Amino acid sequence: MRFTVDNRNRLIFYGNPVGYVKEETAVVDKMFRTDELNRYLSRMNLTPRWEDGIFDRLVSGEVTGEELAQSRKGCRIWQLKKDVDVAMRFIGYEDQVRKFGEPDAGNYTLVFDGDLGTSDLERIYTICRDAPPPGYQGYRMALSDVVELYDDSGSEFYYCDRVGFQRIRFEQKQAPCINMTL
Repeated sequence: MRFTVDNRNRLIFYGNPVGYVKEETAVVDKMFRTDELNRYLSRMNLTPRWEDGIFDRLVSGEVTGEELAQSRKGCRIWQLKKDVDVAMRFIGYEDQVRKFGEPDAGNYTLVFDGDLGTSDLERIYTICRDAPPPGYQGYRMALSDVVELYDDSGSEFYYCDRVGFQRIRFEQKQAPCINMTL
């Protein structure tokens, strides 16, 4: 059989994991976009959503179809503004609180807003440190940065600490936007 969905929600096409099924949607790697696969998905009453990188993440074992099918949140990365006291940069959470108080959203600027394909904080850190995605407008992720995970139900904020992340309160007074100039 050319097509199947395995017990981990992965869509298998000619023996290769090419995507995953979530509810009535098949999220499939763009490189497998064919009329044949489109017809199969239509027969299965699945709406295709084509994305880059799905195949690589499934083949590497980085995630399973079940994990990909779980809802993930949008991601915003906040970094300290250039005019903020240099002593606030690249410090752990305890030092931040002891020396300057809780992180103040007014001292931060938005450097990324998008989908990184995961809601896992450690994975987000690795992506933004090693290979920042298109549209990322800051330095590589480091201590003192703030990760915002958001969806229709609201936002959660996490301070990038010496080891892992600390959940914090981080109230923005204005809607996030990235200033893009040519």
